[in-house]
Amino acid sequence: MKTEITIAVAGESIISRRISVLTDDRFLSIIKILREADVRFTHLETLIHDYDGPEVYPGAEGGNTWMRSPRFGADELKWAGFDIASLTPNHILDYSYGGLFSTWEALNKAGIVHAGSGRNLGEAREPAYLDTARGRVALVSMCSSFAGGARAGEVRRDMNGRPGVNPLRYYWVAGPENLEAVKRLFIRMGYHISKGGNKVWLFNPPGLHNVLTKFVEGDEPGISTVAEEQDVEGNLRAIKDAARQADYVLAHLHSHEWNPDKGSNVPAAFIPPFARACIDAGAHIFISDGREQLKGIEIYKGRPILNSRGNLLGMSDTVTRQPADFYLSPRMGPEVRGWQATPADAYDAREKWVYLNPPKPSPPPVDGCVIPFCSLGQDGKLTELKLYPLRMTRKPRSMIGLPTLAEGETAERIIAYLGALSAPCGTKIEYKDGKGFVKL
Repeated sequence: MKTEITIAVAGESIISRRISVLTDDRFLSIIKILREADVRFTHLETLIHDYDGPEVYPGAEGGNTWMRSPRFGADELKWAGFDIASLTPNHILDYSYGGLFSTWEALNKAGIVHAGSGRNLGEAREPAYLDTARGRVALVSMCSSFAGGARAGEVRRDMNGRPGVNPLRYYWVAGPENLEAVKRLFIRMGYHISKGGNKVWLFNPPGLHNVLTKFVEGDEPGISTVAEEQDVEGNLRAIKDAARQADYVLAHLHSHEWNPDKGSNVPAAFIPPFARACIDAGAHIFISDGREQLKGIEIYKGRPILNSRGNLLGMSDTVTRQPADFYLSPRMGPEVRGWQATPADAYDAREKWVYLNPPKPSPPPVDGCVIPFCSLGQDGKLTELKLYPLRMTRKPRSMIGLPTLAEGETAERIIAYLGALSAPCGTKIEYKDGKGFVKL
């Protein structure tokens, strides 16, 4: 029987060390808070394997770090209370299909329901279901930031599908002047260009013929992004299906894209309308993540759109091995490109990397993240949205990426910052007793 339910929507988890052995009360207080919820969600931003097993090879492209968690990672997440997770990282094929299959095995063995990847597009897109005493919870998860080969493929009557991630692709809408500038640049570089109606496709140089991206000519000046209609339709269909099969539906998107006109802490232009479409299709909570910073909260038709909450566990600097491609990255100096270099050498070098055009958040970010607690009534609408502020441990490296519960002035500053980001969405957040509360 459907009744009120509380869902903790934690941020991304990158776990490369045991957390069940820790005794710090500031960390354990977070675990205690998580376990108070009826359902605990996290996004798994890593693969689980021990560099062994069939077909566990480093992929040609990694998401900066080739992410890997030891096999105990799934058990540690279960210890923390997590029972449902999205598996749609941009790292989905960091260790080829073998690394992906090993991750499924570990999550299944630990009893963590997961969605967003599969042996073909149908499997990757289908909802996953968690049965609880408070009702049945469904999850549909997708990704907009991935290498081309990581996208799951359809099955045909005469051909297998392709393992990978459930995609939400996007394309660019450009004013006439911008579109002409793009076309001239690609022609000068020797790339293929194809045009049909108001659509322009840019292809790799001769011999590859893979689509790099699509532009649509718009009437307005400037450049913006729009979600690919084919992927929108497929994912909304999955959400509508889940809404008929479950009491509560979570829709999740992993996205590293931002809005260059408004700042890196503002979602890319294609995300807000898609989020609202997901709720119209039956989602009770829309969740987005992908960058290690906070983004605003929107309440739409009594249901929350939770943009980036920041990381929960961010242990990317203690992954124990990296492939040769990692050491040869442009982000590394010549001193770490020899075979003698260690992961620690490379992590040290990576910290010195400087972008010429770093994404600029506005307002400037605070060092913190949140765990939203969503209380939903029998009608599926919010009855309370409570925000627990966290801080991430930055050093020493042996402890990096562990959250602690923020307190006092620090907690108030984190909530105030999230309130400033949420205000353009019409959302008001007040600080009380060390937590944030969204005014409904």
